[in-house]
Amino acid sequence: METQADIEILFIRNISTPELPQNSVVAQTFVEGVNNSGSSFNLTINPSSVQVLASPVTDPTAAPTTATSATAAPTTASSTTVTTSATITPAFTIKRITFRSLQKKFTSDLADSSSQEFKDRVSMVKGQLEPRFTNEFSSSFNSLEVVEFRNGSVINVLKLKFLATSAPTNNQIIQVLRNAASNVFGFDIETSSISVTDATSSGVSHRTSLLSAFCLVLLSWLLSNQQ
Repeated sequence: METQADIEILFIRNISTPELPQNSVVAQTFVEGVNNSGSSFNLTINPSSVQVLASPVTDPTAAPTTATSATAAPTTASSTTVTTSATITPAFTIKRITFRSLQKKFTSDLADSSSQEFKDRVSMVKGQLEPRFTNEFSSSFNSLEVVEFRNGSVINVLKLKFLATSAPTNNQIIQVLRNAASNVFGFDIETSSISVTDATSSGVSHRTSLLSAFCLVLLSWLLSNQQ
């Protein structure tokens, strides 16, 4: 998912306009700081998307709009507005589901993900349960994955992925499976055996603060200007 943001960078120093960094330097510093592998920012900046929209500085390669004097009066604050598109990966919550099917005898083929019996059962379970979760949790449900089948009549192991910001509770998930138990065909759900546990979350949060990126750019310029 791409998010476009306009960021105003304010240089709070008693300096004249000629002393400010060129627009290209501001943009490049912004990109390098956010995309630095050692930084803690949970987003990636597309370098070609970064543009300086308004600035008191005119780069040498740009057509001049106003004359700039080397003796310009100092200013107490100069600002530059930068716009950029950032790719942000949503955060997901993953739930691990298990339930027993009593009416099916476990075979060795069900332990082999390449066997036709395994593939047929995956298709049957996924095809009947996934639409129920899609309908019940339309704003947060992402996917259903059949992980494995184990011995014990047949123990079905699934993974459900939801948007972390609006994931249902474990009890809500169990209720969906209980409601489905009387309507599925080709396999059965022993309702007393249903278990839901939290697995590892994936992705990063939408709540990434571009204000932090602004602070990094400002700090980088201040440090380089003092050297």
